[in-house]
Amino acid sequence: MYAFEKLSQLVDKRGKLVHKGSYSKRKNGVNSITTRVWHHSLTKLSAGGSNIVSFANFHVGTNGWPEIAYHLIIDPNTIINGKAAIYYCVDISKRSYHVGNSNTIGLGICVIGDYRTDKLSQETIASITDLRNALIKDSIGKYDKSHNEMPGYSWKACCVYDYNKAFKDILETIVPAASQKPASPPDLYTIQEGDTFWSIAEKDGPAGITVNDLIAANPGVDPTKLKVGQTIKLGKAQYTYTPKPDEPKKPQSAYRYPLPSGVLKMGARGNLVSQLQAALAAVHFYPNKNAKNHGADGIYGNDTADAVRRFQSVYVPGQVDGVYGPNTKIKLQAVLQSKGY
Repeated sequence: MYAFEKLSQLVDKRGKLVHKGSYSKRKNGVNSITTRVWHHSLTKLSAGGSNIVSFANFHVGTNGWPEIAYHLIIDPNTIINGKAAIYYCVDISKRSYHVGNSNTIGLGICVIGDYRTDKLSQETIASITDLRNALIKDSIGKYDKSHNEMPGYSWKACCVYDYNKAFKDILETIVPAASQKPASPPDLYTIQEGDTFWSIAEKDGPAGITVNDLIAANPGVDPTKLKVGQTIKLGKAQYTYTPKPDEPKKPQSAYRYPLPSGVLKMGARGNLVSQLQAALAAVHFYPNKNAKNHGADGIYGNDTADAVRRFQSVYVPGQVDGVYGPNTKIKLQAVLQSKGY
């Protein structure tokens, strides 16, 4: 048993969180690890979703990854034996998705919180220090680096907490200072292992770039079939779909294919259903390609539900239910805009 596994505040959660399959093993097992990569979750400590269950649901359900991203997660909201809980979520022998093309050599450690605004507690610093010292004792990794120090990720606002305060026994040159600012996102970005539009944007995204911006700016790219080495617009994507802060959002009536609000599902009828059907057909998710108006008949039947499911499987993979609602509307509007509508 490793020394880090014997820490009194550690809880083993391997295999106990939502997952769809398993990550592959590192080429040379644990010996492949050269770098302990430190992240923060970019979710405020006070947010209801700042916990390992929510992270696993997001990483698996939305990002489409086999398991939660991080091997080890430190939770300042849960105190065990006077220190922040440490959750062992993915076996360290596995190559989890947390740092792109460096996944093989990187051990993913995440401290829950958004340390652009949150503050490190003494209980959290104690667990950071304990974990790092134990990993050094176990000879797991030689270096400590933040997410934005790894190749291709200098634009990430991760990680920005004060390593020099947490790691009392290391040189300042090993890790970035807390005042270090992330670089501006590059105009073009090369896809790395494990990347998805959702993980790249990470909700608010770099410099306010959203998933919808990425979809709209990269109309020829299928978000569910990204390939390592593929180039997408990143910095250039800003405001492609999302209005600038001082620009009012256009009313739906201003669009060529206005979309209904609310929820539509099997059995619904009327003009709102016709609007949805026409919009789906415009982006090639036809309710019935061989029927009049491609099936835009104002009736939400099996064909329309199937068209919605097909659209969701590509653009809303965490919600493939055949029901049109707010999430599907947002993605459909982005795709329409990417097609010039």
